[in-house]
Amino acid sequence: MESGASKLVLVAHPDDETLGFSSVCAGADVACVTDGGWRDRARERAEAFQRACHWLGAKRALFLDLPDVYRWKLPMDALVEKLKGLGPYGQVYTHSPLDEHAHHRDVALAASRCFDEIWVQTCGGYAAEVHVLDSLAFQTKLDILNSLYARDIAPSDDEDPLPITEILFDVAGVETFVPTRYTEVVQALALSRPEIRTEFPNIWGFEVSPYEVERYDRTCEVLARDCHLRHSASILELGACEGAMTRRLRSLFPDAKIRAVESHPIFARRLRESLRGDPLIELLEASILEVPLTADLILLAETLYYFTDHAADVLSRVSGNYLLTSYHGTFDNRVCRFLHGFGWRETACIEVLPRFEPVDGRASFLLGRRVGSHIRLWSRP
Repeated sequence: MESGASKLVLVAHPDDETLGFSSVCAGADVACVTDGGWRDRARERAEAFQRACHWLGAKRALFLDLPDVYRWKLPMDALVEKLKGLGPYGQVYTHSPLDEHAHHRDVALAASRCFDEIWVQTCGGYAAEVHVLDSLAFQTKLDILNSLYARDIAPSDDEDPLPITEILFDVAGVETFVPTRYTEVVQALALSRPEIRTEFPNIWGFEVSPYEVERYDRTCEVLARDCHLRHSASILELGACEGAMTRRLRSLFPDAKIRAVESHPIFARRLRESLRGDPLIELLEASILEVPLTADLILLAETLYYFTDHAADVLSRVSGNYLLTSYHGTFDNRVCRFLHGFGWRETACIEVLPRFEPVDGRASFLLGRRVGSHIRLWSRP
């Protein structure tokens, strides 16, 4: 498709263009990814979208017609193919990968796969591009919402109202954006969502994030100070991922025999590539539910989050002289209760405080939150 504009505004639903992008629609192609069929009102919302785009001065209003089914993820491959059919653009505006709405995150990911750079709505952090609406522009925004989208901001019924406070937060007189790329979008999703992402190595920035580096350094500090292993001790690391902690264990305990367990095949492959040739490291591609949990020192850090329903069973099977855990909040409290009940005694604890930092640990405009952790070393009485 040949573009009639050098600017694309890509939104997930009708009304998104007005709520978050009213300041950048003038002269742009405005493309709505879904058919607007939420509440079975596709035709009505499509007409409202067309009128809103005209009101905002858009060059063209386009529909990509993917099904708008609340809570369902958008079909990523189909969306990418549709985006590739759009003409080239000098600048692309779209949703943030840190947005709470799943469709907004899907659109951000797809856009980052199709365009070298995208400008996304800020969800905290520094705003690289700021549009302050004057009184006329803000009143236009309100007029569109009140005249064209009034039914979209009404509760669906008394039992399941819309999150009106979230919508009100979007009805702002300031619209801000930051530039980002595919790698940063994926890292933002990895930090903010429970799905495991494997698109490229070091997805969580273990080697560069100031928070993660501190967490590893403090873990090594606890082990060096309070974990007294005999010569040629055995170490079991559960959820080794790509070996960031495994390499530190090798330096900290050079004579120990280490078993590094990782269940995800892609992470396990990267782990093998990173640590191949070390005769004292055994790499196991297996779930922690499938392997014996016995060693002089067991590291069970950040891993039980993926086995919450099996936490008690896993902890009951742990057998050794020392156990290291690293969790936060109520889940950490739950782990502590289980371990006390199974006869473990807390030997040391260091808290790593939460931190706001770029999602890539370096210079990204996308700001993520590392949630913090209590690093605890346990021993048998």
